[in-house]
Amino acid sequence: MKKQILSILLAIAILSSAACSNSKDQTSAASSIVSSEISKVETTSAQKPETSEAPKETNASTETSETASSGPVLTPLSNQTQREKNQYDLHVTLDDTNKTLKVDQKLKYVNNTDANLDEIYFNVIPAAFSKNGGKVSFDSVQANGKALSMDNVQETVYKIKLDTPLKKGDTLDLDMQYTLTIPGIANRYGYVKECYNLGNFIATPALFENGNWLVQPYIDIGDAFYTEIADYKVKIDVPEGYTVCASGTLKDGVYEASDMRDFAFSAAKDLKELTEKHEDCTIHVYYSEACQYQAETVMKSAKESLELFNKTLGKYPYESLSLLLCSVADDIGGMEYPGMILLQTHNHQDILYKYVNGLLSDDEIINEIEKGKLELGLPEGLDGEPLKGDELKKEILTTTSELNITTAHEIAHQWFYGIVGNDEIRHAWLDEGFARFFDHYYAEKCLTELDSERFGIGQLIGANQFFTDQYNGKTGGDMYADLNKSLYDYRTQPLDYWDIYEKGAALLSKFYYDLGEDAFVRTIKEYVQTFAFSEVDPEEFKDFWSKKGNFEEVFKIYFQKSAN
Repeated sequence: MKKQILSILLAIAILSSAACSNSKDQTSAASSIVSSEISKVETTSAQKPETSEAPKETNASTETSETASSGPVLTPLSNQTQREKNQYDLHVTLDDTNKTLKVDQKLKYVNNTDANLDEIYFNVIPAAFSKNGGKVSFDSVQANGKALSMDNVQETVYKIKLDTPLKKGDTLDLDMQYTLTIPGIANRYGYVKECYNLGNFIATPALFENGNWLVQPYIDIGDAFYTEIADYKVKIDVPEGYTVCASGTLKDGVYEASDMRDFAFSAAKDLKELTEKHEDCTIHVYYSEACQYQAETVMKSAKESLELFNKTLGKYPYESLSLLLCSVADDIGGMEYPGMILLQTHNHQDILYKYVNGLLSDDEIINEIEKGKLELGLPEGLDGEPLKGDELKKEILTTTSELNITTAHEIAHQWFYGIVGNDEIRHAWLDEGFARFFDHYYAEKCLTELDSERFGIGQLIGANQFFTDQYNGKTGGDMYADLNKSLYDYRTQPLDYWDIYEKGAALLSKFYYDLGEDAFVRTIKEYVQTFAFSEVDPEEFKDFWSKKGNFEEVFKIYFQKSAN
């Protein structure tokens, strides 16, 4: 997810925050329900499931052949973990009259833990939206044909108790039928008019770590999800006139999504579509007629991002990537899902993109602004006169470049959270820091010289210096952006959560400048290959990077704990 604030402004905020840091209250919220120490349900003692060794270079996304005309040929990243996956087979039906989604879910659940299980915990995210009119009703739950009950444990966490313990390594066939009443909100889960976003609609098994079930209720800060790689087959029925944008690839009427960490879809009326094949991936951009020029911008950025990240991170492993321009939520630029991205757009701004693409003159765009169509003031110079020519274009580029960068940010998430997983509740920086670094990297490599100056990696130099000065006591006040905090610690000050984006990106920029770009790219590709299709935690992160350079002092700076 990317907050819709220009990266340069966030970097400037870091440099200026020392002046007001004494007034910044980062005390973690006291809660009778959940604290920063995630609740765990004890079961038989077990260890975190082992994954296989990192794939050998020949199996990873490396150069496999080369021709004079086309350059290196990359092999897509593949799942080398040898860990058995859960298998989902779903049939969902959208009812736009009653605002419901009926779900028939068949799940072949694999006990990958090192324990015999007499119960299985689930995360049911739609249960979080009751205050917005959302509702979850489980009509039937069966295990191997026997009726069971789905019992609420805590907020969005549920469990089923098994009649017979599921032995480690065994599988269990679970059949569920449930009905979701969709809340009327602009969000990743909700609807606005005739656009339905169905992110995180599936009842998914919780993770079992170190002998415990992780009990992690949803919180409306960041992306409060933690799921494992699985395979999905999903049949989606929608009313006539609706277009579906979904994870996976449509084959014979069913969306197939293999080796994905989640499955999401949206359905909306009156959508248009741009489709192009690029880097062996079919890119779909869905949009309303009022967002035509924004859609063209998104397609261009998607192709650029995919090409850059394929070379830098290892080749995208899926056949398709779908992006939907829609209403997501206030102050959020986009939301990532495997193979699918939601992007916030504004109909009244489309004309800005028409101007940037050279299809309107200065006088024509000024005329549109003066008529109030753009809901923004007329840009002026220091002399108070309206800007024209290059100066006007620079000013408007500051607004329009945000969509390019947001697109790159969400596509970077296909690797960080999607391919390389992490607990987005306890360690949100592990994917957001990477995605933020690579949206800076994209700006530097693919956008204009002006964008590179404003939004490139150089902007992270100041952030790194700030965090270094903070560690050395030169800034005063409370700690800024504690990477040790979970999402629950931001209950009282949710806006502070966004600071971890910059701190995580600044940490990677330190690696980038210390190692040099070529060595950094080789190392980051190795990082992806090492943890691809599994999950990484902060200790594994530090252990990996400590073998690539002398970063002991860097870790002290970036992982210092705040007093609160």
